[in-house]
Amino acid sequence: MSSKIPVAVSFTIFLVLYFSSATIYAQENCNAIEGLEFICGVNQAEDLLRVPNSKFVIASGRISDTEGQIYAIDKNSRIVSELFPLNTLEAKHDSENFGDCPTSINVFQPHGISIRETGRNSYLLYVVGHGYREAIEVFSLEINDDVPSLQWVGCVKAPDEVERFNAVTVLPDNKIAVTHLPPAGSPNRGSGEVWEWSNSEGWKIVEGSQMPGPNGIVASSDGSTLFVAAYLGTALKKLSRQDSSQSIQKETIYSIDNIRWSDEGELLLAAHDRGCTPTGGCSDSSATHLLKANPVNLEIETIRVIPVLDFFPVGTVVISVDDEYWVGGIAGTDRIAIFR
Repeated sequence: MSSKIPVAVSFTIFLVLYFSSATIYAQENCNAIEGLEFICGVNQAEDLLRVPNSKFVIASGRISDTEGQIYAIDKNSRIVSELFPLNTLEAKHDSENFGDCPTSINVFQPHGISIRETGRNSYLLYVVGHGYREAIEVFSLEINDDVPSLQWVGCVKAPDEVERFNAVTVLPDNKIAVTHLPPAGSPNRGSGEVWEWSNSEGWKIVEGSQMPGPNGIVASSDGSTLFVAAYLGTALKKLSRQDSSQSIQKETIYSIDNIRWSDEGELLLAAHDRGCTPTGGCSDSSATHLLKANPVNLEIETIRVIPVLDFFPVGTVVISVDDEYWVGGIAGTDRIAIFR
């Protein structure tokens, strides 16, 4: 009998050992520093959100421009579970609501995320996806016996005019709103707008939503108002979906990335002082500014500034988790930062 191990098996064993050792390394180098604690083993968590009425936080991770993961983190134990692409249930296409979506995919780069509660322990997770196609990938998220599971159910393909989506927010009546931020190198980089989608009407541009580099977005609970970050215009915008003349804008010195609601009803902003201009690009970020804004008048104040750290170069999102703030980031980080 031959003692040789087949190449495919050998490679599989290598991957298991490699990622196991990488996880162990991450945990061993996960000590608190400068008042920050960390949850390691989460690859470039560009966006984070709390799952309503549960103990879980969802993170969208990235490997490259075309690949990434979706994680669930138990806020109490801080255990990280990968839900996509590993451990995802077999796809089940909801053709009634997402009939124009051609097929499921199991490789894409997750970006912005949003969630809709559909029942007890049942949710729809909307994920901006890049790579094989530009689309909002939609998953059914179920939490049974404190174990989350993810199942692809459909997608909403981007309209032809959209080069690259960035962030998504759910709206009432099964609608969504998504920001269009053209990629670096595009002649349209300094432009962009917010698109709205419904199953019955398809895509349309939200009136008055044009701005330089729209990034993060959240909707008010009744869906009447959208709060949008003009990343390349260093501004925070409050858009009325019914009457664009009622929209207001707050100029800042920061390039605001993702936006989230706090438990107290304030807007939480992760921002950078990169000196961005609509046509001239951005300089390297020197710090991550974590801010909160009043949703009525958009007045902004600083919560904390995180300097550039070798293992956490740039934060892109901040959420409130009980009495803590959790911060996700990109540029090679393998962790979520936490402070009180």
